[in-house]
Amino acid sequence: MNAVRLLSTRDLSEALGVSESSLKRWVDSGRIAGSRTEGGHRRIALGDALQFIRESGAKVVRPELLDLPEIAVARERGRERLLDHLMEGDARGARGWLAARYLGGESIAALADGPIRDAMHAVGELWRHDESGVFVEHRATDTCLQALAELRSLQPVVAARAPVAIGGAPAGDPYLIASQLAAMVAGEVGMRAVNLGPDMPPSALVRAAAQLHPRLVWISVTSSMAPARAAALVRALESLPRGIAIVVGGQQAAGLQLPARVRRGTVMEDLAAVARAIRRS
Repeated sequence: MNAVRLLSTRDLSEALGVSESSLKRWVDSGRIAGSRTEGGHRRIALGDALQFIRESGAKVVRPELLDLPEIAVARERGRERLLDHLMEGDARGARGWLAARYLGGESIAALADGPIRDAMHAVGELWRHDESGVFVEHRATDTCLQALAELRSLQPVVAARAPVAIGGAPAGDPYLIASQLAAMVAGEVGMRAVNLGPDMPPSALVRAAAQLHPRLVWISVTSSMAPARAAALVRALESLPRGIAIVVGGQQAAGLQLPARVRRGTVMEDLAAVARAIRRS
C-alpha cells in the first residue's frame, strides 16, 4: 500500500506562492483539510492539497513541490495544444498539459470531450494524408495513455463503499482511450470504476456484473461491429439486472439496435450526468 504524501504548510505555501501564515489560517479554519503531528505541526495530504487547488482556483507556481514537475516541463515547451505534445510523442509534456488543466478546475469529462477528443481525431486523420500517419497515431495513442495514467493518479481516492461502475469496449474493438476516460469520469463523481478494457467478450461483462454488483455499466464502441458481435452484446446487456443503468456511446454506437433501457451517450458528459444521478440517489 502506497504511503500518503504529507506536505508541510511551508511546502504548500511555496508551491502556491502565498504566505505560510495564510496556509496555516486556511488549515485551522478547515478551508484545507489537514492534520497535526505529535509535535503540533500542521500537515496536508497531497490529495487534499490538489482538491483545494481545483476548488479554489489557486495558481501553482512551483509544481515540483507537489510531485508534478511535468507541469513546469509543459510550460517551458510552450505548446498551446495537447495535439502538439501527442504529435511529438512528448509524454512528459502531455502529462503536464493535462495536469495543469485538471488542477485549473476542468473536469475529466470536459477534457475528454474537448482537447483529448479533438487531438485524437486529428491524429487519427493522419493516415489518410501521410505515409507515416500510422506510426504517429500509434505513438500518440501511447503518449496519451501515459498522460491519462498520470491524470488518474491525481483523482481523489473513492470510498470503499461507493457504488460500482464497470465497462469496456466490446469484442473486436481494440481501442483503449475511450474506456479509460469513461472509468475516470465515473471515478471523478465518486463511483468505484472498474475498466474491463478493450476487446471485452460479452460473457466477461455478464460475469463482472454478477460479481461486482455495479450500479452503472458503460460500453464504448469505437470500431464498427459485425452483426453477430453486435447481437451478442445486445443479449448481454438485456441480461443485466434491471437496477443497473447502462450507457452506450462512441463513434460507432449510433448504428446499434439497443434495448430501450439503454441510454445513448454522445459525449462523456452524458456518462457523467448518469453517474452523478446515481450518486445523488
